[in-house]
Amino acid sequence: MPARARVALGTAVVLALLAGCRTVPPPAPPVSGPGADAPWSEQYAALANLDNYALSGRVAVAANGQGFSANLRYHQHPQRADLSLDGPMGIGGMRMEFDERELKVTNSRGETLDGAAARAEIESRLGFELPLARLRWWLLGLPAPGLPAEKHEDGAGGAITDFQQDGWRVSINSRAPARGFSLPERLTAERDGARMKLLVENWQ
Repeated sequence: MPARARVALGTAVVLALLAGCRTVPPPAPPVSGPGADAPWSEQYAALANLDNYALSGRVAVAANGQGFSANLRYHQHPQRADLSLDGPMGIGGMRMEFDERELKVTNSRGETLDGAAARAEIESRLGFELPLARLRWWLLGLPAPGLPAEKHEDGAGGAITDFQQDGWRVSINSRAPARGFSLPERLTAERDGARMKLLVENWQ
């Protein structure tokens, strides 16, 4: 076989192998809502029943004159939730697993704590008590059900822009289409002496 033909054949083989090794793109997140442009009343009704979703992004926390930032990952399961904070944030990373009755925390030292010890660990690291029981709804930009809330909307029948509940004020600073909803992209939760700012980079 002539040298030029051997080179051409070798090039074709290499290209075929590379094509076979091409990374398969991850599946698109499931569409759960009626559409990001659907009336807010329809989105609200669907979001209130959304019990399986995940998000990742960055959070900045300020409390008692100190602050830190971290990468954040949250996964809401039908019966429980997982929350992870990672990065150079002064607390070294922490993972929380919780439901309506139980809380377990694994800190950067590999220690696993539960109950009152877990809550004390969170408060000592963050500087305040994290409203874990409300997060499932607050992250979606909704007040938690069953508790009084004062909310404001973007015009008549528009999406919620902010609300006050359980001593906290939650502001939805911007929204982005995701999973068939108009979901929070930038969100701030604050109370006396504590503030959390969340930037959501990915909804799943």
